[in-house]
Amino acid sequence: IRITPDPRMNALLVSAPEASLSLIAELIKALDRPTSQVAEIKVFTLANADAQLMVQQLQALFNVTSTGQGGAQRQQTGIQVAGAEDASSGLIPLRFSVDTRTNSVIAIGGADALRVVEAIMLRLDESDVRERKNTIYRLKNSPSDGIAQAITNFFTSQSDLAANDPNLFSTVEQLEREVIVVSEPVSNSLLISATPRYNDEILRLIERLDAAPQQVIIQALLVEVELNDTDEFGIELGFQDSILFNRSIVDAANTFTTTTVTQTGANQSQQTTNIISQAAQPGFLFGNPATPLGNNVGAPGSSKVGSQGLSNFSVGRTNGDLGFGGLVLSASSESVSFLLRALSENRQVRVLSRPQIRTLDNQQAQIQQGQTVPIVQGVTLSATGIANPNVTRDDAGVILTVTPRISPDGNIVMQLTAEKSQYNLNSGVPIFTDANTGNVVTSPVKDISTALTTISVPSGQTVVMGGLITSRTDEVHRKVPWLGDIPLLGYAFRYDFLQTRRTELLIFLTPRIIWDDAESEHIKEVEMARVHFIESEAEEIHGPLRGVPAEELYQNGGLDPRYPMPMQGFPPGAIIEQRLPN
Repeated sequence: IRITPDPRMNALLVSAPEASLSLIAELIKALDRPTSQVAEIKVFTLANADAQLMVQQLQALFNVTSTGQGGAQRQQTGIQVAGAEDASSGLIPLRFSVDTRTNSVIAIGGADALRVVEAIMLRLDESDVRERKNTIYRLKNSPSDGIAQAITNFFTSQSDLAANDPNLFSTVEQLEREVIVVSEPVSNSLLISATPRYNDEILRLIERLDAAPQQVIIQALLVEVELNDTDEFGIELGFQDSILFNRSIVDAANTFTTTTVTQTGANQSQQTTNIISQAAQPGFLFGNPATPLGNNVGAPGSSKVGSQGLSNFSVGRTNGDLGFGGLVLSASSESVSFLLRALSENRQVRVLSRPQIRTLDNQQAQIQQGQTVPIVQGVTLSATGIANPNVTRDDAGVILTVTPRISPDGNIVMQLTAEKSQYNLNSGVPIFTDANTGNVVTSPVKDISTALTTISVPSGQTVVMGGLITSRTDEVHRKVPWLGDIPLLGYAFRYDFLQTRRTELLIFLTPRIIWDDAESEHIKEVEMARVHFIESEAEEIHGPLRGVPAEELYQNGGLDPRYPMPMQGFPPGAIIEQRLPN
């Protein structure tokens, strides 16, 4: 059997036995029927996705071209996937075209294959990254600036991580992850713009960050004790010839003049000069060897030799530090000088300082009771050479600075500084001396005791944060050699000084976590019992000092007029949502 095609006439020439010609004619008739593989054309208009990107993704998915022999590219004859099992889908290739104006995809292929393509595009076109949800969230506890910065940094870090691997997230998904959080400090609110997918997640993060922080009350006790014992006893003796007393230099006399008028034929007047006082040097105060001997050569007996003997131990008539002398016995004549001083002083100073402060968890707090003192920190010379002091102010007194942090196990970790200081305004350190005028610029000296530490304390437990104990003994003995060592009699030739000073400083600390309002009220009641004041008069000025029960606040079906109205406007934590069109 031979079958020869004739393309010009679209005919077949058959050469076969006569018995087989009828069978071949039936076979050709069966094969020459119209085909059932019919291609369909559909237009898919996308609402959210980009049509150009969609076509690229579909072509990559269905791989409409394949490589033949010799590397030639040829179009595949169809797809073989579940759901596209008809003959047309298996034989007719898929082809796609883009209509940018309407953002549509034009597809041609088998009916079942187009239904598979339609299902894929509907799924990919569900999410609209251009739709964003705008929210205003008013914070209850935290400042809006800090929360906005934290949320922005968090999502920025996520975007930076995605940028490290471009294949990890598509461009559409990266756009979907873009979040805008802006702080509005006047109402302490956040302006949030995000896609619906991430909006709820952001609100949950903000709610956790804005949770009401716990509060801590820190009570410190600074105990300062100063013990000071001073004992002094000394005798100074002086003997000299009276001729030395006569040689003292006499200062100009303080005088006044009186005039007497005699009533006679010729009125006569007489003036008389009276001496009020006249000082001699050294005079009776010859016991001080720093005062030179008199050299009045006009005094009688200036050619004679005068002798003098002194014992000087700087006993003085007063104690230079204390400002008083105790028992002072002194006598003096032109030949004998005697000074005895005995002093015993015991001083005890006890200072209790109890600063107390309440603050939020992980927030710094400071309390100070003292002064702000201006001090000089150098000078600035003008163009004309005039020195202008640079004055700054420094705090002194009892200062407590603390930053508490509550750990998950209930302990309180505190970074704190306790200071007890004061300025000595009676003396200063030279800072600058003016070469033109000789004026000296000084700055006062600051006496300070401070402790800087980080500790962990259970709530309600008292610990000793730090302490300082100082003991100092000053012992001075001045005497005439050998004579000062004679029992009893030697006291007339010596001076003894003994001073013992002891200072003690201890710092106690008691932190407490305020778990609820009941504990806060309890602490307030305890502190109010320590303060001496008239509660009724204080409440007339300030209002109720104790907690107000709810039944009193909302009596007679409304707010009690004695208490202030709640803040108007939307309350903290309120959320205002607005969905904008695409």
